[in-house]
Amino acid sequence: MNARRHALKTLAAGSAWLAAPALRAQPGFPSRSLTLMVPWPAGAPSDAFARRLQPALQQALGQTVLVDNLGGAGGTLGVARAMAQPADGHTLLVGTPTELVLSPLTMPAVRYKAEDFTLLAHFGRVPYVLCSRTSHSARTLAEWLAPRPAGSVPPTIGNIGPGSLIHLMSLQFEKTAGLPLTHVPYRGVPPMAQDLMGGQLDLAFLPLAGQTVAQLEQGRIRALGVSTPRPAALYPQLPTLAAGDPRFEHFDFDVWGGVFVRRETPAPVMQRLHQVLAAVLSEPGFVEWSRSTGSNPLPVWPLAEAQAFYPREVARYTALLRAFPDAAKN
Repeated sequence: MNARRHALKTLAAGSAWLAAPALRAQPGFPSRSLTLMVPWPAGAPSDAFARRLQPALQQALGQTVLVDNLGGAGGTLGVARAMAQPADGHTLLVGTPTELVLSPLTMPAVRYKAEDFTLLAHFGRVPYVLCSRTSHSARTLAEWLAPRPAGSVPPTIGNIGPGSLIHLMSLQFEKTAGLPLTHVPYRGVPPMAQDLMGGQLDLAFLPLAGQTVAQLEQGRIRALGVSTPRPAALYPQLPTLAAGDPRFEHFDFDVWGGVFVRRETPAPVMQRLHQVLAAVLSEPGFVEWSRSTGSNPLPVWPLAEAQAFYPREVARYTALLRAFPDAAKN
């Protein structure tokens, strides 16, 4: 019996010795291709950022990086796909508070929570601009808000899903202006902008970045006012909503985006990804590109600061939603 036990110990020790080189030879992170999950259609601001980030990440990490677009349901389909992947850092989510914070609070079918993800780095703030179709006779905010004949059909205004930031912004605009509106949901910014350009939609708040800028410059949509109290840094010629109507003096909305991973991702992997992202996002060429899209680039924070910022934003957006408790029903 003792001889058998001794033989088993010897075999186990030998097996461990043989396995040790294999364990040491296992590649570190990343060990395979990575995915940048974008929960919006191609052409959306998050998609533009992901596609700009992709080649730099690929070079820095030495692995193929794929951009995966999955829009719909207020961005929740893409987030759910990211949530379903292993928490090993090989799936990164390019997200905003809309799909990460607001959608889970307004859509009962959503099974993830804002706290299920951790922010690695954010990539600047972008104001919105209220735009109208060019085929409408009203050319300014004041003309849109002028008294209407009794029985007039309310203008339509787009959003990217019930409870999204654009939806809440539109509800606040409606309340402040005292202008009844018909709210129309879309699967993302690109199809909403397409209908606006085609004349099927009257109004929409669009992020002042990416394709919106080109559409404004080409005269395909008309700008009525920027969503922040001060003019946009890159486009100071655009009026603020408050400049068109003093009731919008305290109207203040913008959006930020960031790169997230699942909360359970190992700390060393988070540190490695943060290190790479910080280098890429701080590169002068990337900063200049970001600024050219209308974003206000922000310094890359240490990982601990980024992780502390996100819960504060969760609380802020939760409070915003409480101001419109029926947002998910509209």
